[in-house]
Amino acid sequence: MRRRGWQRAARVALVGALGVVVLLLAERVAATWAPFPFDRLERAGVSTVMRAVDGTPLRVTANREGERLIQIEVQDAAPILLEALLLAEDRRFHEHGGVDPLAVARAAWSNLTGGRVVSGASTLTMQLARMAEPRSRTLLAKGIEAFRARQLERSWSKRQILCEYLNRVPLGGVRGFEAAAWRWFGKRANELGAADAATLVAMLPAPSLLSPLSRPDLLRVRRDRLLIALATEGAIDASELATALAAELPRERQRWPFLAPWFCDAQVAALDTTLDLRLQRQVEEAVAAVGDGGADGVAAVVVERATGAAVAWVGGARWTPDRVDAVRCRRDAGSTLKPLVVALALRDGVTAAEDVLADVPLCIGGWAPRNFDGTFGGGIALRDALPQSRNVPAVTLLAQVGLDAFRELLAALDIAPAERSLDLTAALGTVSVTPLELARAYARFADLNALLPVPADVRCRALALLANAPLPGLPEGRGIAWKTGTSSGRRDAWCVAVAARHVVVAWRGNLDGHGGADLIGLQVATPLCARIVAGL
Repeated sequence: MRRRGWQRAARVALVGALGVVVLLLAERVAATWAPFPFDRLERAGVSTVMRAVDGTPLRVTANREGERLIQIEVQDAAPILLEALLLAEDRRFHEHGGVDPLAVARAAWSNLTGGRVVSGASTLTMQLARMAEPRSRTLLAKGIEAFRARQLERSWSKRQILCEYLNRVPLGGVRGFEAAAWRWFGKRANELGAADAATLVAMLPAPSLLSPLSRPDLLRVRRDRLLIALATEGAIDASELATALAAELPRERQRWPFLAPWFCDAQVAALDTTLDLRLQRQVEEAVAAVGDGGADGVAAVVVERATGAAVAWVGGARWTPDRVDAVRCRRDAGSTLKPLVVALALRDGVTAAEDVLADVPLCIGGWAPRNFDGTFGGGIALRDALPQSRNVPAVTLLAQVGLDAFRELLAALDIAPAERSLDLTAALGTVSVTPLELARAYARFADLNALLPVPADVRCRALALLANAPLPGLPEGRGIAWKTGTSSGRRDAWCVAVAARHVVVAWRGNLDGHGGADLIGLQVATPLCARIVAGL
């Protein structure tokens, strides 16, 4: 009898083993016939997140389905968030192969003894599979989810699965914990505390019904239950538990960040940007403080001397969806290009800082250039002629160094004159540039390591001529090289300042290009430039 019992048990075990083998083979065949639809997980796309240099989000765009989904890695989530998630949703995540037999047995017993569906047995992997192929909650659907979960486990590591879950799980109008952390707490996922993390995880069964705004009382019960479980597991201590239990739920959704709008509009393809948020705010405050200057257009841009990268950017007094970004608008450069002419003259030995230049009436092919104030000084030293922006000496020097040399230097500084032939009026700023191009040109000009047609020591001498007088409003000794410019017809007012680490360009003018009596660089652009430099 005992022998027959052992034989019967052996046959049952053999049949069971064969059944498992058949099931595994069938699973592999089915997986070949119906591969996992990975593309469906990514069908909505992710949000574009533009960040300042310190990591602060500047703008978060919606994905193709109108939701925010901010992609992160597992290490970008707070450890307490990962512990809360696994404790609440999948305790044996790292042990099972996509389906947790113990959870299935527990759920089956609970549902049978309760006479209704008391609990489910979905693992994180099964939930992720359901995100790719949403189905109604039926027994057949659960079987398909289990099959898909097994496929996922064979294709991805546990870390990959957890990462995708963190990014894809719906949390009430947003996808993933990074977006949810911003939406409800104004934080990144790695900044969440125990109460914050438990709140988000407690929303998971039905985030639209269990949000802090729809069912706060029920959500708080679920959150507190999870916090107590975390304390029981040793994830938080008694003090942390007391603090977390006392924390209030969010009372409203946070606004998505919308900072430095002019800069973000121009950097649509960038994610990690060069913007310095502290400087950006200072520039925005400076633009607001100096008034309109008698014109409807304003631009202020700050770039790094070493790289030419923009770190602050304001393209108008107020951003609107139909705005014109003056930082990217081409305008006549006025006298801001005279230092380039002087640098060429110093390089070629045409003049020196102490040389006296003729400042007298001049006629070239019927054109008679005049100084801004309408007067002629007779003779003026170069060291005074450049800061005072005398026109006649600049035209004379450009004629001596030649237009070809000037064109070569402009090209080396990434300034491209218009298609029409360059002529001597370029000394007075008839070349069009954008404020950003001008700032980057000065940054490169001031870079002693830059390979340019003018040697570094000569460029230093030219910049030194611009630093003899302090920038108005700033104390002496700052060593700021600065140059103003006013285009013909008083249509554009400029000021450029070269500081120790940055170049600042300020522009004032009317967006339609008409001039104004007060549009003079020294009067309306220099105060803005000086205010910005003071904050560097």
